Amino acid sequence: MAEALLAARSLSKNFGPNAVLKGLEFEVHEGSCVALCGENGAGKSTLIKLLTGLYEPSEGHVEYLGQKRVWSGPRESLEAGIAVVHQEFSTIGALSIAENVLLGAEPKTSLGLIDRQRLNGHTQALLDGLGISLDPRTLVDQLSVADKQMVEIAKALRSEARVLILDEPTAVLSQNETRHLFRLIEGLKRKGLGLVYVSHRLDEIFEICTDITVIKDGAVTTRGPVSDYTHGSVVKAMVGRELGDMFPPKNRAMSAAARVLLVRDFVVAPASPPVSFHVDAGEILGLAGLVGSGRTELARAIYGADQGTGTVELMGEPLENRSPAGSIEAGLLMLTESRKDDGLFLESSVARNFTATTPGLGAHHANIPPGFEERRALAMKDRFGVVVDHVGLPISALSGGNQQKVLIARLLENRPKLLILDEPTRGVDVGAKAEIYKILRQLAADGMAILVISSELIEIVGLCDRVFVMRDGEFACELGGDDITEEAIISVATAETESHHGVRDHV
Repeated sequence: MAEALLAARSLSKNFGPNAVLKGLEFEVHEGSCVALCGENGAGKSTLIKLLTGLYEPSEGHVEYLGQKRVWSGPRESLEAGIAVVHQEFSTIGALSIAENVLLGAEPKTSLGLIDRQRLNGHTQALLDGLGISLDPRTLVDQLSVADKQMVEIAKALRSEARVLILDEPTAVLSQNETRHLFRLIEGLKRKGLGLVYVSHRLDEIFEICTDITVIKDGAVTTRGPVSDYTHGSVVKAMVGRELGDMFPPKNRAMSAAARVLLVRDFVVAPASPPVSFHVDAGEILGLAGLVGSGRTELARAIYGADQGTGTVELMGEPLENRSPAGSIEAGLLMLTESRKDDGLFLESSVARNFTATTPGLGAHHANIPPGFEERRALAMKDRFGVVVDHVGLPISALSGGNQQKVLIARLLENRPKLLILDEPTRGVDVGAKAEIYKILRQLAADGMAILVISSELIEIVGLCDRVFVMRDGEFACELGGDDITEEAIISVATAETESHHGVRDHV
């Protein structure tokens, strides 16, 4: 086999008595794209930090271009040709694309000033080479999330990079934007770059990656060509159980269930067609479709976060005060798709985040006893299996899955009649997903009505009792029972002209 571009050799990392990585072996070869998989906390981030010099190994070493390397820090590894595109963007919105891409390496005039013509020219050449159609003079604040991702990649590749590490690159991208990213990755592979692709989305891994390495508890459980694996074998290597065990059995007997939510002739935007549907007690109803199909916009308008017109009834009563505060008071709660932007107080404690919307529940809100929030949070921690050493720690210290469980638990403290969950497992590892699915199915079994929006088809298929497929703001198809399949959903979601009659009125 050809020599690896980048490799970890018997790499171990200890933080005090805690062994985070244990004799780990990892390789990236020219023209390959290696999927790095594992649950949150498995050691993926620690490995990347060791490979790029942010951490020093406790044992073992890093090899780059066949030689043992001891990096002084990430700058040295970047200058050597190892670039990282992090999940959290590092671009500066007030600067142009060119100023971001060449930040710290701006071409200068003979007077020592930034040469704007060369700055924009160099950036344009780089963007053209990557197939990115953007004007280098555009301010980053004016870009879409997908274009910001492209700028991050261009910034990482401004030098002669040999290895590119992508951390959850499609977490905020639509399907079309993801397709463009995949074309970019294929081009980089053909140029001989080695890529590391970190993602919880198995479908993407099987489409774009050539090889896979799975880490569990700081050690490699399996690695090899992607063609040697299935979805099920990857999941089992990550969490120790089969894919089929992730989703609890569905509720098959709901014919006599009470109607919890009734939406009739509801219009989100003036040009949108009206939609009508219902959600019953004990039911998990799914909204599927491509990003941009109108799923989130519909849910936010029903909840009252955005404008919408039409009839919304909760338990037979009109929801007159359709605003977030009015919806919460009536018993309609929503989990937004971005927990960091709209859900969490990142620097506040786990306990404070949990009690944020119900500070005085069980006590007078004006005289909350010392330790009351902590005791409530500890009960929540035990009920939902939140992994945290102490509920007084900042919630930013928790994994994505544990943060999501805290948010779901906080919604339930408001005793909802209906839960709307927008991308409930985004950025959550496979093991935590299974735990969240179990929680949701138990809530449905106890009689709660749940509306789920998800871009992961396997989640919609495995979790939902009924599914509406949305396209261009309208309901294109309703699926139920054994008709809920990935193939059926994607065929309707991607159809351009096919007409689906009788799908707007489901009340």
